[in-house]
Amino acid sequence: MTHPYEKGDTLVVIVDERAMYRAGIKANMQSLLPGCKFLERNLFHELQLDPIDNNNVYFMIRIGNISDKTILSNIRKARSIQKSCKIILYDYRQSIYNIIEFFREKINGYLSDDFSESELEECFSSLAANRIHVNMQIAFDLMISTPRPRRRKNPNLTPTEMKVANLLVTGLSPSLIAKEMDRKISTVSTIKSNIFKKTNVTNVIELVDVLENVPRGLRIG
Repeated sequence: MTHPYEKGDTLVVIVDERAMYRAGIKANMQSLLPGCKFLERNLFHELQLDPIDNNNVYFMIRIGNISDKTILSNIRKARSIQKSCKIILYDYRQSIYNIIEFFREKINGYLSDDFSESELEECFSSLAANRIHVNMQIAFDLMISTPRPRRRKNPNLTPTEMKVANLLVTGLSPSLIAKEMDRKISTVSTIKSNIFKKTNVTNVIELVDVLENVPRGLRIG
């Protein structure tokens, strides 16, 4: 595959559906990293890159309202393109507490959607010094946010709930699970809601942690 940049170049991959935002990021990046190359895509799945060697690669990815599971998958795919790449996410629309999960997956920085040129410069200065970066207001919000109550190690799920839970953590949507189990979508949605209440989670990422603590012999499906 022929890449639109040369080996040894600094490459900035910008993933954002909004062309004007991409243009703004490019303008700021050109002053921060003179001579860098750019690759722009509307969505992450549009990227079709072979692994990159000997390049400084930065991913700037707008995450918006996409699911946490997809975000984590995109982070891993970016790492498969280049293991030492720097990943910056921005504009997360869900619970700020979940951003911690992305840092556990080794992202390098997080910015809010309305980040300024000076914040972008501060972010890249941190990355150059091999430090992670997060907006100060967000860092403060994370520090004062109330930790979620400790979850039970062995949730009291029925066999049907356990089967749905196992399918959810594989990435299947309620509609696909309904087809798999020959149930109505509304029924599966209700089961999913009951699972989240019993396990005290708010998303599938947290459900993965819960199921990892369930003895293998109790897992169904």
